[in-house]
Amino acid sequence: MILRANQHKKMIWKNGGGITYQIDRQPNDDQEDFDWRLSMAQIKYPGGPFSLFPNIDRTLSIIDGNSLTLLIKNNNQSIQLDQNSQPFSFPGEFSIDSQINEETLTDFNVMTKRNQFKHTVQRFILNKNQNSMNISNNNESILFILVSQGILQINQFILEKGDVFKCIDKENSILISSLKDNTLFYLVYIIKLSS
Repeated sequence: MILRANQHKKMIWKNGGGITYQIDRQPNDDQEDFDWRLSMAQIKYPGGPFSLFPNIDRTLSIIDGNSLTLLIKNNNQSIQLDQNSQPFSFPGEFSIDSQINEETLTDFNVMTKRNQFKHTVQRFILNKNQNSMNISNNNESILFILVSQGILQINQFILEKGDVFKCIDKENSILISSLKDNTLFYLVYIIKLSS
């Protein structure tokens, strides 16, 4: 299944401080509670507090913009992220302020309800002349691939910036190749924990 960039649902942040483009979630309704959610958030200058999500594990990646500083009040930590950073994971109940030095910045956010689901987020760069990647979804997880920059071919589909490939089937093979140099994408697995 392909989730195109222009189909992502535009929403106001839980705390009203920004705009989120919801990619997918379970359950797929308008309630505040969810089991898992993928979204892209637009942060406007100068930044501000993140919404609190108790009992949620979060992973954040920068997909558009220069630099995001996270001030984590729970442990007095300061984290700087950019498009070259690896995905950054943290508990959703942490009190975090964000700072940017540009007009807007866009992040990619993966959230799962703790003790029910877990997730992994991996960052990849592919060039046109590189061998294709062959991956599989051979367990009970849901697989997503988000294109951050460039153009990917995933099996027979062409995906551009902001497009997402979703796989819930146990397909034997998912073939990923780049149609442009420096194509950046994120591979996400949402895994249901055994009860």
